[in-house]
Amino acid sequence: MPRSRRLLLLALAALAFGAALRGALALVEAALEGKVRDRLVAQAAERGFVLSLERVSVRLFPARAKLFGLSLKGRGAAVQIDRVEVRASLFGEGVPGRLRRIDLGALSAELPEGVSLRVVPSAWDVSASRSRLELTSRDGPGRVLLERLAGGSLRLSLDRLDLKHLVSLRRDGAWVGDLGVVSGVCALSPAPSGGVTLEANLFSRAARLAAPSEDDVPGSSPLGDPFDAEGTVTATLFREARFLDVPCVSGTAAGLRGRARGIAAYAPRDAWFDFELSVPRLELAPLLAASGLDLRAGGEELGSAQLDARVTGRMLDPKSFVVEQRLDFQPPARPLPELESLRGPFRRVLTGRHGRETVVVVDPASPDFVPLDDVPPLFVRALLTSEDANFWGHPGLDLGEVPIAMSINWVRGERSRGASTITQQLAKNLFLTRERSYRRKLQEAALALLLEPALGKRRILEIYLNVIEWGPGIHGLGPASRHYFGKNPSELTPRECAFLVALIPGPVKYQSSFASGVLSRGFSRLVNGVLYRLRSVDMLTDEELAAELEAPIRLRWTPADAVGEEEAGAESNGALASDEGPPVEPDGPTGPPEGRPLPASAAAAPPPAPAPSPAAGEPKRPD
Repeated sequence: MPRSRRLLLLALAALAFGAALRGALALVEAALEGKVRDRLVAQAAERGFVLSLERVSVRLFPARAKLFGLSLKGRGAAVQIDRVEVRASLFGEGVPGRLRRIDLGALSAELPEGVSLRVVPSAWDVSASRSRLELTSRDGPGRVLLERLAGGSLRLSLDRLDLKHLVSLRRDGAWVGDLGVVSGVCALSPAPSGGVTLEANLFSRAARLAAPSEDDVPGSSPLGDPFDAEGTVTATLFREARFLDVPCVSGTAAGLRGRARGIAAYAPRDAWFDFELSVPRLELAPLLAASGLDLRAGGEELGSAQLDARVTGRMLDPKSFVVEQRLDFQPPARPLPELESLRGPFRRVLTGRHGRETVVVVDPASPDFVPLDDVPPLFVRALLTSEDANFWGHPGLDLGEVPIAMSINWVRGERSRGASTITQQLAKNLFLTRERSYRRKLQEAALALLLEPALGKRRILEIYLNVIEWGPGIHGLGPASRHYFGKNPSELTPRECAFLVALIPGPVKYQSSFASGVLSRGFSRLVNGVLYRLRSVDMLTDEELAAELEAPIRLRWTPADAVGEEEAGAESNGALASDEGPPVEPDGPTGPPEGRPLPASAAAAPPPAPAPSPAAGEPKRPD
């Protein structure tokens, strides 16, 4: 046989063998793809998640596996990953030891409490064994090390992990900011009685609070000065006993240094906790600089605060909460010019909840301005018992309302109640946007502390009554009183006062509740709730309360033949708790601590005696 023919036959045989081998490998790879899919789905299901994959690709030479369109859902979370590619070697200790590289596509995750996460594509070199997995970033500095230690413990070490470029974190749609470059250690270890203990110490360099830019590109419009943050936590979860013990949480960031500890027992849909917080020093200047609020204070000191608080209570029972708090604020040597200017006449362009801008003039020369002395004492008391019960007693912040708001929101399953004081609400109206974020809450709290010594209680209350929104384009008590009733504030009846106070939390949302001129059942209950609170602080007698409950609200556009409201006043008392939450306790010590007092009838009643703190020892589990 000629040489050329033999070579041709050999080539054909080699091709046939290669094709057969490739076909056999394809069958093996297809079988592996099915096994990989089934194994991943089963592993996820065992942990309470539902996993789906668009496609799985496995190649034996070179050893490589790809997952496309990975979706993981369960336990209130949803994760989407475009692509995961794993490359391996034929040599190594076990399956982990053969891993050499991992390429991750874009990742997006929707987590509980309105938290969302986006991770950009990344590539990692892998060094692994049965007890150790090390990932080294191929895109720059950054290393992640996961180790399995003796006794079933796990330890995660982070070394210069650049979360600033890798991760975008959002809360309620608002971009939280740059998370910085993170280093530290987290460890999980078994605890007695089937529990698990977490110990962590993390440090973030050059973190930055920010808000989304107009084109919503993370990182394109950073706000606030960069700052370093460090935190340490030790906690033990006893799963069978449904008990959490957090003996130590401490941290420093942006002028804040604090520590906390607490315990919690939980049951389905309920929880009891005892939490203590201590902030030895909080510097307002770096805090505001980190939050991105420019008050043009230059290098001036903005004051400092010290806080100690303890909160005990049960989530399903707002009345069970006991709050012990001590907040001391050392104001700056002189008020900021921006705040001091509020002592005299000023004007602001305010944006309402509907987005409409309105020019508001706080000036005795303005026909819309209502001096505090001309506000009916009953209206002042109705406002304070509903919006800020301890207005005369707190320095701008009142932690006592926070757990109550948390409890009511927990029960209702939505954010239906806030815990801002009147001073905080005024700070938000005058200086801040309606953005819902931690950044804005920090700004609001800091401004409230600065407003109190700069203006005093009476001026804060006077400005508040003349700038807050009572409807689309309606700002201030004078315009609101004329718009709804065609009266001046001094002519308002108790029920009309209660109507305007009940309107404050939702001045635009509630418009449909009385657009016809007759109050809906739900809004009538809110009005009646304000009247009941006035009776609880002896601003109304039983006879006056009964008369006001029976007197229907007549708005300027109420039809002449209207006979009443949808909810009879006598029937609303029992339903009040379900529609409005627990009644707010009377406000604090009588009268303002400085300046001339309000009329005697508007002075606040002494607060009720605080409930005794629970006895020390083992906490009682919730029922």
